[in-house]
Amino acid sequence: MRHWVNLALLFSFSTLMVTGVLVFTLPFSQTNTRLHVVSGVVCVALVAKHVLSRLSYFRSIASRKSKAMGLARKASVLGFWAVVLVASLAAVPPTNWLMNQSYETRQRNQIVRVSSLVGFGELSPHQRIVVRKPKRESDARLSIHLGYSMSLDRLPATAVWVESTTGTMIETLYLDEGLAYSEVVPRTTSSGDGAVLRRSDVLPIWRHAYTMVSGVDPDGEVDGMTGATKNHRFELDQYLQPGKGNRFVVCVEFNLPGDSNDEWQETEWGQPSLLYTALIDVDRESPHAILELTGHGGGSEGDGNIRYDLENITTARKIADLFLAKLDLPHSKAAPTKE
Repeated sequence: MRHWVNLALLFSFSTLMVTGVLVFTLPFSQTNTRLHVVSGVVCVALVAKHVLSRLSYFRSIASRKSKAMGLARKASVLGFWAVVLVASLAAVPPTNWLMNQSYETRQRNQIVRVSSLVGFGELSPHQRIVVRKPKRESDARLSIHLGYSMSLDRLPATAVWVESTTGTMIETLYLDEGLAYSEVVPRTTSSGDGAVLRRSDVLPIWRHAYTMVSGVDPDGEVDGMTGATKNHRFELDQYLQPGKGNRFVVCVEFNLPGDSNDEWQETEWGQPSLLYTALIDVDRESPHAILELTGHGGGSEGDGNIRYDLENITTARKIADLFLAKLDLPHSKAAPTKE
């Protein structure tokens, strides 16, 4: 059993080490993170098993009468670990230099993170849901249900965000993992050749709106001519307050590369990204709003402007089955009814 534990610990620790390096150097990956977490849990369990099997050894080491490890050596081990902890918590050299080499730090301008109040997941292989909870219980909760055609083999790249009625982005609620952590995403074409997809090519409308409020262009450079105004906030909360006449627009852009037609014949790109929108009036009686096809992103050379000529969009119209936004308003407990 001891040899089994040792070998299993070697393999799990090796996986933990490799995935840790990948987490440090590469964009976020759910698969890599899952491997890292599972390997960590297994490693902890095996270490616990190893320690329990050698309790007598650790008791002898901890004993004051231990000849193998005197008080000075024990103090040096504790002191070393204390220095590591304090240096890491205080971000003093060389720990801060080490973290500055990570992908997260080097590419922070490219990484798009949604609010911690946003939750999303898949209800089924062809259904996604995005939920934006309010900070205050007295405000409304926004849910966006994304239903795609059951005939799809894979779901399209998708972005969900909200805008003011004047067209300024308020908050990005959802962005596919493959596009959220890097501006440039490698992709394998049907011919087997490697291709590079950029967010500005795949989802040009969202990327243009994000550029205008973040001031970060598709190359990751900060543009001093754009960016949020002093009073702009990337938060939806103030719009979720009922009784104040608040209105905003829910936007969903998606793109399924390769769906070409007679007008859009480029094999790699096919038809352009499509934009679906719905106007949300927080104080209206009906809580539901269907997102309707509004425009497209102009293909691989899209500049972020919305095109409203939809007559040449054919099969791409069938990608979306039903996009539905729902606003859950807070309400007081109903009074008991009289019989």
